[in-house]
Amino acid sequence: MRDKGARNLVFLVVFIGANLFSFYGFLAYRARLWSPLWAIQPTEKEFTSVPGLAADGEDSPTARGRRLYREFRCAVCHGPSGEGGVKNPNADPDGVIPNLYDLADAFTFSDLKGKLLKGAHPAKVEESGPEPILDMPSWKEAFSEDEVDAMAQYLFSLKPSLVSEKEEKEEEEP
Repeated sequence: MRDKGARNLVFLVVFIGANLFSFYGFLAYRARLWSPLWAIQPTEKEFTSVPGLAADGEDSPTARGRRLYREFRCAVCHGPSGEGGVKNPNADPDGVIPNLYDLADAFTFSDLKGKLLKGAHPAKVEESGPEPILDMPSWKEAFSEDEVDAMAQYLFSLKPSLVSEKEEKEEEEP
C-alpha cells in the first residue's frame, strides 16, 4: 500500500495550485473589465437620441458632440459630465485625468480641435518615474471635420453641475 501522507500532500499541492490559478485568472478578468484601455475603439451601438436633451436640440453641434463623447467613450477617463479625476499615476497635473470644465480658458477653438485630432500624452511629474498609463488617443482617423467641430462645441459647453459645486464648498468648510 502506498504512503497515505504522500498522496494527501500531492492532493493538497494540486488543490492549492488550482485555486491559485482560478483566483488569479479571476483577478485578471476583473482587471480587464475595469481597465479604461478598452475604450479606445468606438462603440458599434447607434444612438438614436441622447438622453437628457430636448428633441428640438438634437441637430445642434453641441448635441452631436455629446453623442460623440458618449459613443467614443470619452467618459471612461473624463467622466460622464467632464469631471475627470481618473487616476493616471505620475501624470501632470496631480496624477489624475483633468476635468474638461475650463477648456475655454486654456484653449482656443482651433487649438482644441488640434488636440482632438493629434491626441495627447501627459507630462511626467517625476522624470525618473514610470510613464503615465493613460494617453488621449488621436481621433484624426475616426472624426470628420464636422464631428471635430461638434465635439469641440460640446467640450466648450461643459460646466460643473450645481451638485458637485455644493459638495466642493461643503468639503472646504471646516
